[in-house]
Formats: sequence, C-alpha cells, structure tokens
Amino acid sequence: MQRMSRLLAFFFLVILAGPVASAAEPEWDARVVTGELGNGLRYFIHDSGKAGEPFNIRLIVHAGSADEQGPSGLAHGLEHMVFQSTKDHPETLHRYFQKIGWRTGVQINALTRETETQFMVRTRPDDALDLDQSLAFLADMLFDAQLLQEDWDKERFVVLEEMRRGEGAASRLSRQKKELLRVGSRFVGRPTIGTLQDVEAMTAADMRDFYYRFYVASNMSVVISGRVDPQLAIASLERHFGPAESKPRPDRSYLVLPLKDTLTTGLVQDPAGSSSQVTYAFRVKVPPRISEAGQRAYLEKYFLSKLMREEMQEQANHYARDVDSLTFVVQETTEERLVLAFNARTNDHDRGWKILLEAVERLRRDGLDEKAFEELMARARRINQNNIKAAESRTFAEWEDKITSAILTNSVLDAPAAKSRRTSLLLDQITLEGLNERMRALLAEPDQVLFYQVPGGQKRVLPQAADIAALRDQLASMETLPDLPPIPEAANTPEDIPLPVWPEAAQLGRDGKIVATRESGGPNVMDWTLSNGDRLIWLERPTPDGKVYLSGRSAPGYMNAEFGSALSQAALQLWEQSGFSFWSQQENERWSKDQAPGWSWALKDGVLDIGLAMNPEKLPELAERYAAMVRFGFIREEAVADLAEQAGHASEEGQAYSEFVFGDTAARTGVESLRDVSGDQLAAAAEGLINAPVEWFAVGPAPQGKSLEDFVSVIGALPRSASLTPAPALQRPGVHQTEVRELPSNRAEVKVSFFAPRSWTPEDSFLLSTITPLTQEALKTELRYELGGVYSTRFELELDPDTDRIIGTLSFVCDPARSKELVQAALGVLKQMPETVLAADLERIRSDIAFAEETRLRDPNTWLRRLALSYRRYGDAGYLDRMTGLGAELTADRLAGFAREAFQLDNLSIMVRLPKDG
Repeated sequence: MQRMSRLLAFFFLVILAGPVASAAEPEWDARVVTGELGNGLRYFIHDSGKAGEPFNIRLIVHAGSADEQGPSGLAHGLEHMVFQSTKDHPETLHRYFQKIGWRTGVQINALTRETETQFMVRTRPDDALDLDQSLAFLADMLFDAQLLQEDWDKERFVVLEEMRRGEGAASRLSRQKKELLRVGSRFVGRPTIGTLQDVEAMTAADMRDFYYRFYVASNMSVVISGRVDPQLAIASLERHFGPAESKPRPDRSYLVLPLKDTLTTGLVQDPAGSSSQVTYAFRVKVPPRISEAGQRAYLEKYFLSKLMREEMQEQANHYARDVDSLTFVVQETTEERLVLAFNARTNDHDRGWKILLEAVERLRRDGLDEKAFEELMARARRINQNNIKAAESRTFAEWEDKITSAILTNSVLDAPAAKSRRTSLLLDQITLEGLNERMRALLAEPDQVLFYQVPGGQKRVLPQAADIAALRDQLASMETLPDLPPIPEAANTPEDIPLPVWPEAAQLGRDGKIVATRESGGPNVMDWTLSNGDRLIWLERPTPDGKVYLSGRSAPGYMNAEFGSALSQAALQLWEQSGFSFWSQQENERWSKDQAPGWSWALKDGVLDIGLAMNPEKLPELAERYAAMVRFGFIREEAVADLAEQAGHASEEGQAYSEFVFGDTAARTGVESLRDVSGDQLAAAAEGLINAPVEWFAVGPAPQGKSLEDFVSVIGALPRSASLTPAPALQRPGVHQTEVRELPSNRAEVKVSFFAPRSWTPEDSFLLSTITPLTQEALKTELRYELGGVYSTRFELELDPDTDRIIGTLSFVCDPARSKELVQAALGVLKQMPETVLAADLERIRSDIAFAEETRLRDPNTWLRRLALSYRRYGDAGYLDRMTGLGAELTADRLAGFAREAFQLDNLSIMVRLPKDG
C-alpha cells in the first residue's frame, strides 16, 4: 500500500506536468563512506584529506520526547544520566572529561529533541583522545550507562535548575502553537524538558526502560568527519559498537502525523504574552524525500512558499486598516507532512479570520504571479549552478552538518554535480500552471486548523467550526469576490515612494588632505593624519574575500561625563533612525531601502565604533555616505516623543543593579533620566558623539588609484569637535551584599562582581583571558556536579582598558532556598583559583590557545581589533608581531600570579534577587 501511494502521488504530479525526463533517485556522495554493522548501527564517514585537521563525531539516537510513554522529559533526563556512572567510568564521565582536560560544551556536548538525541564530540588537533578512544567512551555511554538512582537523585536538581532558568513567554507560546498544528499526534503535551511534576516523579527505573528500548545499535547513526582513515574508523566502530546486542529497530510509526477530515480551532495565550494574531493552516501529506515524487514536492514547496508569501503581502496592503500584516509560511512539522500557515497580525480576531479566508480564496482563484514565478525560476537555476562550487568549499564541520541533516530527513547527501543535474531536470518539470494546480490541491485539503493568539489577560470567543466552514463555502460559491479595499495612503510600501532626489544644497566638503605620515614600525602598516585631525592606519594584508575591513573609533562611548549612559545611547539610536534632515521619514526609508548594506554603528561604554567590510573600489562611495550621515543627520521630533513614552514603561532593574555596584560613580544608565529629555539635549549628545575625532583602522589590500585620495578628501573635510570626557563607572571598593525580593517566579538570580587594580596592556589582557575557561570549569564542577545546585554559570574575567582594573563577573540562577549556600560555594571556588591554576595542564592550555588562534587569525576582524588595541596602548602596530608568541610565554607561575591578583576579592559586590512572595 505504501508503494502504491507513492506511485499514485508520482502519477498525479506527472499528469500535471505532462511527459518529462526522469530524475534518478539520489545516492550518497562517493566522498561519504556509508555502511552498517551487523547489529544495525549505521555509519557515515567523510575524510577531509587535510593533514593536521581534527575530527568530529555526531552520534544520533533516534529517540526523543515524542517516543516517551512514561513521564514527560524522560528522553532529556536520560541524556543527562548517560554522562554519570558507566561500566568503564564509575567515577562518572564528567570526572573522566575533567581528568583529560575536556570541557562539556566544547569537546563534548549533547541535546535532546522531539525525535532524536544527539551526542557531539568536537576535537582539536592532537587532542587528549584519538578517534578510537572517543568511540570507546561513546559506546560505554550509550550501551553501558549504569543509571543509578543515587546519580539521578543529584542530577534531577540540575534538570530542575535547567527548567528554572526559564523559558519565556515566546517559547511557551511557540509550544502551544506547535501542539495545535500537530493535534492528534504524540508530539502534543510533551515538552522536551518535561513538566515539573514529571521530572520530580521520574525514577532511574523509568530511564532504564527507555534506555533498553531505544538505545540499541539498530536505532543509532554515527557521523564522523575530519582527517580520518575510513577503514580504521570502521574497524574502531566494529571493535566498540559491534559487540552491542543485535535488536530490531523500534517501531516508531506513531511519529507520522495523523491527518483528519475536519477543522480544529484553538486558543494560544500566555499571561506574559503580548502578540495578537489569527492563524489559518492546512495540514497536508507529501511523499518521502528520497523518492522522485518527494524531490519534486519539496522543490515545489520552495516555489510555493515564496510566491504565496508575496501574494499575501500584496493583499496585506489593501487590508492595512484591519490588520498589521498578512504572512504565509510553510512548515515541515514532521516527516512527510507539511503545514501551510496563513497569519493575520491583528487585535480584531473576528475580522482577522474572515480576512484570511477571503485572502486564501482569492489566492486560489487568481493563482500566482507570472512575473514573480519567472524571476524565482531564474534565481533557482542560478542557485542550483552556484551550489556546485559552494559545496566544494565545505569544511569538515559543514560536511558533518549536511550528512546529519540528510539522515534526520530520511534523505541522502549526494554529489553536488549529480544533485545539480537532477534539480535541473526537476526545474524543467515545474511550470506556473502546475504550481497553481498544486497550490489549489493543497488549499482543498480538509485537515485545517484555525487558532487565535491572544495577549495575556484578554478574552476572546473562538468562532465555531461550522461558522468557519459556512463562510469558506460561501466564498467558494461566489461567482466573483468583492473588490479588494483600496490601499490606504499610509500603507504604501517604500517601493511605492519615488526615490528621493539629493538636494543641491546638501553638498559635502571635499578639501580634506593627508597632512602627516608616520613610521609605524612595520613595512605593511601605513599611518596618515588627516587635515581635520582624524587618523588612518592601514594594515596591508590579504583577506579571504578580498575586501577591506574598516573600523572608525572615537572615544569615549556612552560612559562620558557630559551626557551619561542613557542619554548617549538613546541619542545615537534616534539619530541613526531619523535619517537626513531634508527628507521626510518615508523618503528616508525609501532611500535606505535602495542602498546596499553600509555602516554599522556600535556605541560601547568606552568607544563609538563604526565599521563595515567592502570591496576596495567602494571606499569613496561609502566614505561619502558616512560623511553625509554626520553632516546632515538629525533627530526627529516624533522620535523624541516616542522615547519619553517608552522610558515611562521601561524596567529599572538595570539601574538598581548599577547603583548597587557602582554607587555614586554610576553613570545614569536607567530610564528615569529620559522621561523629560528634550530634543535639544538628545541632539547635543548625538553631535558630541559623532563629531569627535576618529581613528580609522583598515585591514585589507592597499588602496589603489584615487580610492585613498577620494576617501581622504571627504573624511578629512568633516569638521571635528573635542572628544567628550571619559567617565567610566567604577565599582565601589570594599565588600557589599544585598538581597532584593522582586522576582515573580520561584527562582533566585545571583550576580557577583569583583575587581582588582592592574594597568592594562593587550598582552596581559590576552594572557589573563586564559583563566576564564579554567574558572568556568571549576565553578561548574562545584556548583553543578558536586552540589547539583545550578544548570549553568556565566563567568567572565577581563582586564579593562578604560579603568585599568581586572574585572570579574559571575551570574547564575538557582533555587531561592539554596542561594546563600551556592554563593558561599562559588566564592570558595574563586578564592581557590590560584591553586587550581597551578595544577592546570599547561601544555593543554597552550594547545587550546594555538587552536583558537589559528581560527581567529583567519578572520580579518581579529587583526582589525588587535591593530586598534596596539595603537591604543603603544601608538604603533608592535602588538601584532608579539601576539603570536604569547602562548609560549605562558608559565604556571605567571598564570598563578594573575590569578592571585584577580581573585583577592577585597572589592566584591553580590546581589541576590529573590521571589516577591518570599
């Protein structure tokens, strides 16, 4: 029957398109070695062939939350538990990884989804474990986990803390939507993490039942990529996974979403939700991806999703008085099932669903736009050709991702040229007429869902299914549909507005010059001073894409004495959004829409950084755009009014923490200072920031021809004013601790900050950063593995150039009843760090530095940042020569010395936020 259904589906598609050339079923790319062990475990191996490259392993257990028959969260809890005691590692795998210097989240990680659980190994060159050793512990984990109740009694608290970290309203609403769109299936009512009641009631015996049923070799797939010998890898798989018992693959036919012949209605709402919309969806069947009919169906999905979305957006302009937007999306909810979802964002739900039904009927009748189809077809053919070249540059990690995606969709990763030929044949079969017929068939499917998404605290009455069906039938029976409402003038899109003409009076000065050239201690560095005081430092260095990476930096950023933090940040944001003073808002939007991506503006505490990457010939054009923004930018009056309203409703949590940590030196970071701010104040702050002298740093090919001259003539002509006064916030000296009861949920949020004085250099900053992962791992060991008190911690240690201080920050979420215990435990870890650092594996740290640097130094942005740091500290590019040898300079005593300075904890602030109800 399954074969017959595939033949009928294919026959139906052929009837639509007429006689066609056959596109052969795909096969695995020959560069992927595939096979199956005697017990059913499937393997997929890609050898990158690049000497010195590490390897990745991804082991997929085809079981997730949708497979649970016992408590919800069982698959996720089991993912945690297989890292505990095993046959070969009764000390737990966590202890084993610590012993060899591996970190969870770096070399080893895992995740649970609805239909699978994945375990990932990410090695580095010459790592502590080779491929055979890595496969050995994976086999131990997946076949010989002990699943002891005492281990679960501790790990349960970690899972509860993961839950306590909280999902927001967005994730809760998303789950409600998914459950409505998958109504009638095993996916409903089973959040992957589980419910509080189920996790608390879950036992190790529950996990063993799930483990013995699903953690079997025939239900696993292994992906190995990187520099590996496939035959040695297969031998290793045989050695470690081959002895596993041969059991039948579990029957998971229940994962196929059952379709029905009726319409379902529902309500999506969360107390903290604010969005309001109506969704009208069709649930449909598609053939398996691996079949020719499936290949074509998913290619048709590509066309329909884009063309139908454009048609809905066009109709949305006519309904602008009733809805904020009309959108369309195709979702692949489960294998061999699609959901076509039409959405109307509106507060008038009753009007919204009627508009959706009319819009769908109009789409069914009028069909898709021919011009849009032809443009999309041309684009699809270009992409199809370009994909051949793009595929040849895949990294070994990208090969792993592609192979995994194919496995999870029951497809294959075939050779790029073969796939391109097959796709080309399929594209030849796709016509506008065929797509319209396919769309109409899909929109006639009886399995439909209509639901309201309603903001928290509001009430809505859902329409009856009979009323929806009656209107749908009425619209279908009408000889002609009513005319679309006229487009409101305010609903015109930027494309409808003519491109504005640049005013003759708005001309830029072009008399900037280079007035000084400096020797910068390096043959590849050019250092020029411009006539307006700006400075241009250019590192001539090849970049992977041949572009120039440019960063313009001015001090001090939003931590300044004249305007303070909140005013500075708001002023620059409004100035960016307001556009040019000589155009209306709509004209500015139309002009911006027509421009290629340009400058990004990042206002940080100590610097305003404007940057972009560009083709070298674009340098003069983009210089003009920046200069125009400086010369003719302003802040609109309506933006000032909006700011005052927003400031009145914003949270003041950040201000309270800032005042606690920084005391009288805190910049006014809260919203209070913006409620009565004037347009003149905002304009003065924006002008003070953007008119300050700029140091321009560039990395890339040397400027050619008139490119540099044109850049200098425009940038050097900009008038500059004095820089604002730096006013960095300084944490109060001494030890301070406070508790505030203000959280709405049963959780505690702990924030710890400490500092120690030390003069900043980029070299010391680099070396100090190596202590961060050591501290993070030590905190995780104590707070998570030993005490079971947290799911994760966030820790950062930095040497701040603005304050000449070592600054440490730590935060975590925990049970309110354990907050004091865990704070004291965390402080104990920090105080012990000098001894911990002395005992660290120095060679492994150096190796980690070398591995990370190899990746970072391929990124032009790294060179750009470090060039700027070198000039900030030394006035030349000397740091670029010294930075490559810093790892070799690292000694245990030097690292311990840094730790002794950093973790004195004489200057410490601890804030614990607790629930309101105590």
